[in-house]
Amino acid sequence: MGFIILLQEADAADYRVTPSIRLGQGWDSNIFNTTSNEESDFYFTATPELRLSAATPKISLQLTAGVEGRRYYNNPDISSWNYSEYFRLSSTDGWKLSDRFTVTPEAYYMKTSDQHQRSLYVPIDPSLPSPGIATYGLQKVSNLGASVGLRYMATRNVETGGNIYFASQKYPDPAAGSDSETYGATATARYRFGPATSLGGYLAANKSEYETTPDSKVLAVGILGDYQFSPAWKFDWRFGMSFARQDASATAPEQSTNDPAGTISLGYADDTFQANFYGNVGYSGLGGAGQLTRQGTAGFNVSDRLTERWSWSLGGYYQISRTVFAATDTDVSSLNGSAGIRYAPWEWGSFDLTGTSSRQWSDLPNNDLTRYTGVLGFTLGKTYTAF
Repeated sequence: MGFIILLQEADAADYRVTPSIRLGQGWDSNIFNTTSNEESDFYFTATPELRLSAATPKISLQLTAGVEGRRYYNNPDISSWNYSEYFRLSSTDGWKLSDRFTVTPEAYYMKTSDQHQRSLYVPIDPSLPSPGIATYGLQKVSNLGASVGLRYMATRNVETGGNIYFASQKYPDPAAGSDSETYGATATARYRFGPATSLGGYLAANKSEYETTPDSKVLAVGILGDYQFSPAWKFDWRFGMSFARQDASATAPEQSTNDPAGTISLGYADDTFQANFYGNVGYSGLGGAGQLTRQGTAGFNVSDRLTERWSWSLGGYYQISRTVFAATDTDVSSLNGSAGIRYAPWEWGSFDLTGTSSRQWSDLPNNDLTRYTGVLGFTLGKTYTAF
Protein backbone atom coordinates (compact mmCIF):
# COMPACT_ATOMS: atom_id res chain seq x y z
CA MET A 1 0.00 0.00 0.00
CA GLY A 2 2.84 2.40 0.86
CA PHE A 3 4.42 1.68 -2.51
CA ILE A 4 1.21 2.68 -4.36
CA ILE A 5 0.85 5.84 -2.28
CA LEU A 6 4.35 6.89 -3.24
CA LEU A 7 3.56 6.28 -6.89
CA GLN A 8 0.42 8.39 -6.74
CA GLU A 9 2.30 11.30 -5.18
CA ALA A 10 5.17 11.16 -7.67
CA ASP A 11 5.31 12.98 -10.98
CA ALA A 12 4.00 11.06 -13.99
CA ALA A 13 6.87 9.12 -15.51
CA ASP A 14 7.90 5.49 -15.95
CA TYR A 15 5.99 2.89 -13.90
CA ARG A 16 6.42 -0.78 -14.78
CA VAL A 17 4.88 -4.05 -13.63
CA THR A 18 6.52 -7.37 -14.52
CA PRO A 19 4.76 -10.60 -13.53
CA SER A 20 6.67 -13.79 -14.34
CA ILE A 21 6.96 -17.46 -13.54
CA ARG A 22 10.04 -19.64 -13.79
CA LEU A 23 9.66 -23.39 -14.29
CA GLY A 24 12.62 -25.71 -14.02
CA GLN A 25 14.02 -29.20 -13.70
CA GLY A 26 16.83 -29.45 -11.19
CA TRP A 27 19.22 -31.76 -9.36
CA ASP A 28 20.24 -31.37 -5.72
CA SER A 29 23.24 -33.24 -4.27
CA ASN A 30 22.19 -32.88 -0.62
CA ILE A 31 18.42 -32.52 -0.34
CA PHE A 32 18.38 -32.80 3.48
CA ASN A 33 21.22 -30.26 3.84
CA THR A 34 23.11 -32.57 6.21
CA THR A 35 26.77 -32.99 7.15
CA SER A 36 26.73 -36.75 6.54
CA ASN A 37 24.71 -39.45 4.72
CA GLU A 38 24.02 -37.05 1.87
CA GLU A 39 21.17 -37.97 -0.45
CA SER A 40 20.63 -36.52 -3.93
CA ASP A 41 17.43 -36.20 -5.93
CA PHE A 42 15.91 -34.55 -8.98
CA TYR A 43 13.17 -31.97 -8.48
CA PHE A 44 10.67 -29.75 -10.25
CA THR A 45 10.63 -26.06 -9.32
CA ALA A 46 8.15 -23.24 -9.95
CA THR A 47 8.79 -19.61 -8.95
CA PRO A 48 6.10 -16.99 -9.56
CA GLU A 49 7.48 -13.47 -9.10
CA LEU A 50 6.26 -9.89 -9.31
CA ARG A 51 8.44 -6.85 -9.98
CA LEU A 52 7.28 -3.25 -9.63
CA SER A 53 9.41 -0.22 -10.48
CA ALA A 54 8.96 3.52 -10.49
CA ALA A 55 11.32 6.07 -11.99
CA THR A 56 10.49 9.78 -11.97
CA PRO A 57 12.46 12.99 -11.47
CA LYS A 58 11.65 12.73 -7.74
CA ILE A 59 11.46 9.05 -6.90
CA SER A 60 13.13 5.75 -7.72
CA LEU A 61 11.76 2.52 -6.23
CA GLN A 62 12.08 -1.16 -7.06
CA LEU A 63 10.04 -3.94 -5.45
CA THR A 64 10.49 -7.67 -5.99
CA ALA A 65 8.44 -10.44 -4.35
CA GLY A 66 8.26 -14.13 -5.08
CA VAL A 67 7.95 -17.66 -3.76
CA GLU A 68 9.64 -20.84 -4.95
CA GLY A 69 7.97 -24.23 -4.74
CA ARG A 70 9.87 -27.52 -5.10
CA ARG A 71 8.75 -31.09 -5.57
CA TYR A 72 11.38 -33.79 -5.14
CA TYR A 73 10.60 -36.88 -7.20
CA ASN A 74 11.92 -39.57 -4.84
CA ASN A 75 11.31 -37.67 -1.59
CA PRO A 76 7.88 -36.01 -1.84
CA ASP A 77 7.69 -35.68 1.96
CA ILE A 78 10.12 -32.76 1.92
CA SER A 79 8.49 -31.06 -1.07
CA SER A 80 7.07 -27.62 -0.34
CA TRP A 81 5.09 -24.98 -2.21
CA ASN A 82 7.03 -22.31 -0.25
CA TYR A 83 10.57 -23.71 -0.26
CA SER A 84 11.76 -20.09 -0.38
CA GLU A 85 9.88 -16.83 0.14
CA TYR A 86 11.40 -13.43 -0.55
CA PHE A 87 10.61 -9.75 -0.73
CA ARG A 88 12.89 -6.81 -1.47
CA LEU A 89 12.22 -3.07 -1.59
CA SER A 90 15.12 -0.91 -2.74
CA SER A 91 15.71 2.57 -4.06
CA THR A 92 18.53 3.62 -6.36
CA ASP A 93 18.22 7.39 -5.92
CA GLY A 94 15.67 7.63 -3.09
CA TRP A 95 12.65 9.89 -2.82
CA LYS A 96 13.56 13.56 -3.31
CA LEU A 97 11.25 15.57 -1.09
CA SER A 98 13.09 18.75 -2.09
CA ASP A 99 16.23 19.82 -3.89
CA ARG A 100 18.18 19.25 -0.65
CA PHE A 101 16.34 16.51 1.24
CA THR A 102 16.09 12.84 0.16
CA VAL A 103 14.51 9.86 1.93
CA THR A 104 15.61 6.32 0.99
CA PRO A 105 13.50 3.35 2.16
CA GLU A 106 14.92 -0.18 2.10
CA ALA A 107 13.36 -3.47 3.22
CA TYR A 108 13.93 -7.19 2.75
CA TYR A 109 12.46 -10.50 3.86
CA MET A 110 13.80 -13.99 3.19
CA LYS A 111 12.69 -17.35 4.52
CA THR A 112 14.48 -20.48 3.28
CA SER A 113 16.71 -23.39 4.25
CA ASP A 114 19.00 -22.71 1.28
CA GLN A 115 22.09 -20.76 2.32
CA HIS A 116 22.93 -19.88 -1.28
CA GLN A 117 19.59 -18.13 -1.75
CA ARG A 118 20.08 -16.34 1.58
CA SER A 119 23.38 -14.94 0.33
CA LEU A 120 21.64 -13.59 -2.80
CA TYR A 121 18.67 -11.83 -1.22
CA VAL A 122 20.03 -10.62 2.12
CA PRO A 123 21.88 -7.38 1.29
CA ILE A 124 25.28 -6.22 2.42
CA ASP A 125 24.89 -2.62 3.55
CA PRO A 126 27.31 -0.54 5.67
CA SER A 127 24.42 0.80 7.78
CA LEU A 128 22.93 -2.64 8.58
CA PRO A 129 24.56 -5.43 10.63
CA SER A 130 25.66 -8.26 8.37
CA PRO A 131 23.49 -11.37 8.96
CA GLY A 132 24.85 -14.90 9.14
CA ILE A 133 23.89 -17.15 6.23
CA ALA A 134 24.91 -20.62 7.51
CA THR A 135 22.06 -23.14 7.81
CA TYR A 136 21.82 -26.83 8.71
CA GLY A 137 19.09 -29.32 7.92
CA LEU A 138 15.67 -28.37 6.61
CA GLN A 139 15.09 -25.49 9.03
CA LYS A 140 13.78 -22.35 7.33
CA VAL A 141 15.64 -19.37 8.72
CA SER A 142 13.77 -16.06 8.45
CA ASN A 143 15.53 -12.74 7.88
CA LEU A 144 13.66 -9.45 8.06
CA GLY A 145 15.16 -5.98 7.80
CA ALA A 146 14.03 -2.43 7.15
CA SER A 147 15.71 0.96 7.18
CA VAL A 148 14.94 4.58 6.37
CA GLY A 149 17.85 6.67 5.17
CA LEU A 150 17.95 10.46 5.26
CA ARG A 151 20.21 12.78 3.26
CA TYR A 152 20.32 16.56 3.52
CA MET A 153 22.56 18.88 1.51
CA ALA A 154 23.41 21.54 4.09
CA THR A 155 25.39 23.47 1.48
CA ARG A 156 26.45 22.82 -2.07
CA ASN A 157 29.39 20.71 -0.86
CA VAL A 158 28.38 19.58 2.65
CA GLU A 159 26.14 16.51 2.89
CA THR A 160 24.65 15.24 6.15
CA GLY A 161 22.64 12.09 6.60
CA GLY A 162 21.76 9.09 8.64
CA ASN A 163 19.40 6.17 8.96
CA ILE A 164 17.39 4.16 11.43
CA TYR A 165 16.94 0.42 11.04
CA PHE A 166 15.59 -2.82 12.43
CA ALA A 167 16.68 -6.37 11.53
CA SER A 168 15.87 -9.82 12.87
CA GLN A 169 16.88 -13.43 12.32
CA LYS A 170 14.64 -16.25 13.51
CA TYR A 171 15.21 -20.02 13.69
CA PRO A 172 12.21 -22.38 13.94
CA ASP A 173 14.43 -25.06 15.53
CA PRO A 174 16.14 -23.76 18.71
CA ALA A 175 18.73 -26.53 18.46
CA ALA A 176 19.97 -25.15 15.13
CA GLY A 177 20.15 -21.47 16.04
CA SER A 178 18.92 -18.76 18.36
CA ASP A 179 16.58 -15.90 17.48
CA SER A 180 17.94 -12.37 17.64
CA GLU A 181 17.00 -8.87 16.61
CA THR A 182 18.93 -5.64 16.21
CA TYR A 183 17.91 -2.00 16.01
CA GLY A 184 20.02 1.10 15.73
CA ALA A 185 20.89 4.35 13.99
CA THR A 186 23.73 5.88 11.99
CA ALA A 187 24.70 9.53 11.44
CA THR A 188 27.06 10.72 8.69
CA ALA A 189 28.56 13.95 7.40
CA ARG A 190 30.77 14.40 4.35
CA TYR A 191 32.32 17.12 2.23
CA ARG A 192 32.18 16.84 -1.55
CA PHE A 193 35.37 18.11 -3.15
CA GLY A 194 33.82 17.70 -6.58
CA PRO A 195 31.44 15.45 -8.51
CA ALA A 196 33.88 12.51 -8.17
CA THR A 197 35.19 12.66 -4.58
CA SER A 198 33.88 13.00 -1.04
CA LEU A 199 35.28 12.49 2.47
CA GLY A 200 33.60 12.49 5.87
CA GLY A 201 32.84 10.61 9.05
CA TYR A 202 30.18 8.46 10.69
CA LEU A 203 28.84 7.56 14.13
CA ALA A 204 26.69 4.45 14.61
CA ALA A 205 25.05 2.66 17.54
CA ASN A 206 22.89 -0.44 17.84
CA LYS A 207 21.47 -2.82 20.41
CA SER A 208 20.94 -6.56 19.88
CA GLU A 209 18.56 -8.71 21.90
CA TYR A 210 18.88 -12.50 22.21
CA GLU A 211 16.75 -15.34 23.49
CA THR A 212 19.22 -17.08 25.80
CA THR A 213 22.16 -14.70 26.42
CA PRO A 214 22.52 -11.12 27.69
CA ASP A 215 21.88 -8.28 25.25
CA SER A 216 24.77 -6.50 23.56
CA LYS A 217 25.43 -2.92 22.44
CA VAL A 218 27.81 -1.66 19.77
CA LEU A 219 29.13 1.85 19.17
CA ALA A 220 31.13 2.57 16.00
CA VAL A 221 32.97 5.65 14.78
CA GLY A 222 35.12 6.23 11.72
CA ILE A 223 35.70 7.90 8.36
CA LEU A 224 34.03 7.31 5.00
CA GLY A 225 34.27 8.42 1.43
CA ASP A 226 33.74 7.61 -2.23
CA TYR A 227 35.53 8.15 -5.51
CA GLN A 228 34.12 8.03 -9.03
CA PHE A 229 36.94 6.82 -11.25
CA SER A 230 34.87 7.26 -14.40
CA PRO A 231 31.20 7.25 -15.37
CA ALA A 232 31.32 3.44 -15.09
CA TRP A 233 33.58 2.83 -12.04
CA LYS A 234 32.80 3.86 -8.45
CA PHE A 235 34.53 3.05 -5.14
CA ASP A 236 32.84 3.46 -1.73
CA TRP A 237 34.50 2.82 1.62
CA ARG A 238 34.28 3.32 5.37
CA PHE A 239 36.81 2.42 8.07
CA GLY A 240 36.69 2.86 11.83
CA MET A 241 36.58 1.25 15.26
CA SER A 242 33.69 -0.61 16.89
CA PHE A 243 33.25 -0.88 20.65
CA ALA A 244 31.10 -3.74 21.93
CA ARG A 245 29.62 -4.45 25.35
CA GLN A 246 27.64 -7.41 26.63
CA ASP A 247 25.35 -6.92 29.63
CA ALA A 248 26.02 -8.77 32.86
CA SER A 249 24.19 -12.03 33.56
CA ALA A 250 23.49 -14.01 36.71
CA THR A 251 26.73 -15.94 36.22
CA ALA A 252 29.04 -13.50 34.40
CA PRO A 253 29.97 -9.82 34.74
CA GLU A 254 29.61 -7.20 32.04
CA GLN A 255 32.14 -7.67 29.23
CA SER A 256 33.52 -5.29 26.61
CA THR A 257 35.93 -5.32 23.67
CA ASN A 258 36.79 -3.36 20.54
CA ASP A 259 37.99 -4.12 17.01
CA PRO A 260 38.50 -2.38 13.65
CA ALA A 261 35.51 -2.37 11.30
CA GLY A 262 34.92 -1.37 7.72
CA THR A 263 33.17 -1.79 4.39
CA ILE A 264 34.41 -1.44 0.83
CA SER A 265 32.51 -1.65 -2.45
CA LEU A 266 33.76 -1.35 -6.02
CA GLY A 267 31.14 -1.19 -8.73
CA TYR A 268 31.15 -1.02 -12.51
CA ALA A 269 28.19 -0.56 -14.83
CA ASP A 270 27.68 0.20 -18.50
CA ASP A 271 25.00 -0.62 -21.04
CA THR A 272 25.73 -4.37 -21.12
CA PHE A 273 28.19 -5.24 -18.33
CA GLN A 274 27.80 -4.93 -14.56
CA ALA A 275 30.15 -5.93 -11.73
CA ASN A 276 30.20 -5.43 -7.98
CA PHE A 277 32.94 -6.42 -5.53
CA TYR A 278 32.39 -5.90 -1.81
CA GLY A 279 33.76 -6.67 1.63
CA ASN A 280 32.59 -6.05 5.17
CA VAL A 281 33.96 -6.76 8.66
CA GLY A 282 32.38 -5.88 11.98
CA TYR A 283 30.18 -6.98 14.86
CA SER A 284 26.78 -8.52 14.21
CA GLY A 285 23.96 -9.65 16.44
CA LEU A 286 22.42 -11.69 13.61
CA GLY A 287 24.94 -14.50 13.27
CA GLY A 288 22.70 -17.26 14.60
CA ALA A 289 24.94 -17.99 17.59
CA GLY A 290 22.52 -16.42 20.07
CA GLN A 291 25.08 -13.77 20.97
CA LEU A 292 27.31 -11.13 19.41
CA THR A 293 29.65 -12.34 16.66
CA ARG A 294 32.42 -10.74 14.67
CA GLN A 295 31.82 -11.37 10.98
CA GLY A 296 33.82 -10.93 7.83
CA THR A 297 32.06 -11.07 4.46
CA ALA A 298 33.40 -10.77 0.92
CA GLY A 299 31.77 -11.37 -2.44
CA PHE A 300 31.30 -10.40 -6.04
CA ASN A 301 28.61 -10.41 -8.75
CA VAL A 302 29.30 -10.10 -12.47
CA SER A 303 26.83 -10.13 -15.37
CA ASP A 304 27.21 -9.48 -19.08
CA ARG A 305 24.80 -9.29 -22.00
CA LEU A 306 26.82 -10.80 -24.84
CA THR A 307 24.21 -10.18 -27.54
CA GLU A 308 20.59 -9.14 -27.67
CA ARG A 309 19.57 -12.73 -26.78
CA TRP A 310 22.53 -14.19 -24.83
CA SER A 311 23.79 -13.24 -21.36
CA TRP A 312 25.71 -14.80 -18.47
CA SER A 313 26.31 -14.22 -14.76
CA LEU A 314 28.84 -15.28 -12.14
CA GLY A 315 28.91 -14.72 -8.39
CA GLY A 316 30.63 -15.77 -5.19
CA TYR A 317 30.25 -15.14 -1.47
CA TYR A 318 32.41 -15.97 1.58
CA GLN A 319 31.60 -15.35 5.22
CA ILE A 320 33.32 -16.20 8.51
CA SER A 321 31.67 -15.64 11.87
CA ARG A 322 33.25 -15.93 15.34
CA THR A 323 31.59 -15.54 18.71
CA VAL A 324 32.90 -12.58 20.73
CA PHE A 325 32.01 -13.11 24.39
CA ALA A 326 31.61 -16.90 24.56
CA ALA A 327 33.75 -18.89 26.98
CA THR A 328 35.12 -20.78 23.97
CA ASP A 329 35.33 -18.99 20.61
CA THR A 330 33.62 -20.80 17.72
CA ASP A 331 34.15 -20.14 14.01
CA VAL A 332 31.55 -20.82 11.31
CA SER A 333 32.46 -20.31 7.63
CA SER A 334 30.27 -20.31 4.51
CA LEU A 335 31.33 -20.31 0.86
CA ASN A 336 28.90 -20.03 -2.07
CA GLY A 337 29.27 -19.75 -5.82
CA SER A 338 26.92 -19.59 -8.78
CA ALA A 339 27.16 -19.42 -12.55
CA GLY A 340 24.46 -19.17 -15.19
CA ILE A 341 23.84 -18.60 -18.86
CA ARG A 342 20.60 -17.25 -20.32
CA TYR A 343 19.08 -17.33 -23.80
CA ALA A 344 16.04 -15.19 -24.63
CA PRO A 345 14.60 -16.17 -28.02
CA TRP A 346 11.43 -14.16 -27.32
CA GLU A 347 10.66 -10.95 -25.51
CA TRP A 348 8.27 -12.85 -23.22
CA GLY A 349 10.31 -16.04 -22.65
CA SER A 350 13.86 -17.16 -21.85
CA PHE A 351 15.84 -20.30 -21.02
CA ASP A 352 18.59 -20.50 -18.41
CA LEU A 353 21.08 -23.06 -17.15
CA THR A 354 22.23 -22.32 -13.60
CA GLY A 355 24.58 -24.13 -11.23
CA THR A 356 25.37 -23.42 -7.58
CA SER A 357 27.92 -24.68 -5.07
CA SER A 358 27.69 -24.25 -1.30
CA ARG A 359 29.98 -25.28 1.52
CA GLN A 360 30.03 -24.46 5.21
CA TRP A 361 32.28 -25.63 8.01
CA SER A 362 33.31 -24.80 11.57
CA ASP A 363 35.85 -25.75 14.21
CA LEU A 364 33.27 -27.98 15.88
CA PRO A 365 33.23 -31.68 14.94
CA ASN A 366 30.75 -33.00 12.33
CA ASN A 367 29.81 -29.57 11.02
CA ASP A 368 31.15 -29.68 7.47
CA LEU A 369 28.44 -29.46 4.80
CA THR A 370 28.60 -29.47 1.01
CA ARG A 371 25.78 -28.98 -1.50
CA TYR A 372 25.56 -28.59 -5.28
CA THR A 373 22.57 -27.86 -7.51
CA GLY A 374 21.92 -27.54 -11.24
CA VAL A 375 18.73 -26.27 -12.87
CA LEU A 376 17.50 -25.94 -16.44
CA GLY A 377 14.77 -23.33 -16.33
CA PHE A 378 12.28 -21.51 -18.51
CA THR A 379 10.91 -18.08 -17.52
CA LEU A 380 7.68 -16.69 -18.88
CA GLY A 381 7.08 -13.02 -18.22
CA LYS A 382 6.11 -9.67 -19.67
CA THR A 383 6.61 -6.05 -18.63
CA TYR A 384 3.62 -3.72 -18.65
CA THR A 385 3.74 0.04 -18.44
CA ALA A 386 1.34 1.26 -15.77
CA PHE A 387 -0.37 4.58 -15.08
